[in-house]
Amino acid sequence: MRRLRIPALVALGIVAYIVFLVAAIPAGFVAEKLRSAGMVELDDVSGTIWNGAARASVRLPTGMVTLDSVRWRLLPSRLIAGRVAYAVKAGAKGVDATMNVERALSVIEVRDLDARGDAQALAAFAPLLAGARPEGRVTITAPALAWDWKELRGEARAEWRAAASALSEVRPLGSYRAEVHATGGPAKVVVTTLEGPLRVSGQGVLTPPSRFTFSGEARAEGPGAAALEPLLNLMGPRRADGARALEWR
Repeated sequence: MRRLRIPALVALGIVAYIVFLVAAIPAGFVAEKLRSAGMVELDDVSGTIWNGAARASVRLPTGMVTLDSVRWRLLPSRLIAGRVAYAVKAGAKGVDATMNVERALSVIEVRDLDARGDAQALAAFAPLLAGARPEGRVTITAPALAWDWKELRGEARAEWRAAASALSEVRPLGSYRAEVHATGGPAKVVVTTLEGPLRVSGQGVLTPPSRFTFSGEARAEGPGAAALEPLLNLMGPRRADGARALEWR
């Protein structure tokens, strides 16, 4: 048994030394690697890959999105499970998000995602909404989402409260919820109305990274229904029952 202890201590020392070297790698070194990959650009980088901060520009299918502040902190406890994990805090004007990001072999997993912000600021992540000048508060949460570059697994929820738009004088239009259920392959998206005169519902399919199709309906209810007609005319054609058909491809 004594013969095993010395090699074990040596191995432990080697591992500790490697961890120390990795922890001391400047974050700027990683920034150059990410920039060369063409997906993420980091500026104003400080700290190390263990604990650092930067300003980030992320290339999405809809274009570049800038995050004014991104802070990361390595979670050493996840190394035991064979995962490299970070606690991440990100912020942009009107938007804040926290999450744990993990990498294991070919899988990237986001845990405990909590993003909150005003709808107008979040429209930067979906340029198609920018022209509508959306208002209200948006929250996005996800206990766990895993992506292996082919399939998405997990669940997420987005809520838009006190929604409003420059396309309608009715304020608020209502509050809405979208739930994502992914079990591999295309993910199912269900949209429901929580409250309000503009009633929207339907189901869609999200095929990562950026393809989304949706089929549903929109209708107006209550005393302000007539005032919503101009907006409904923009949303889709009138059906026989008075609702507007929503078909997005």
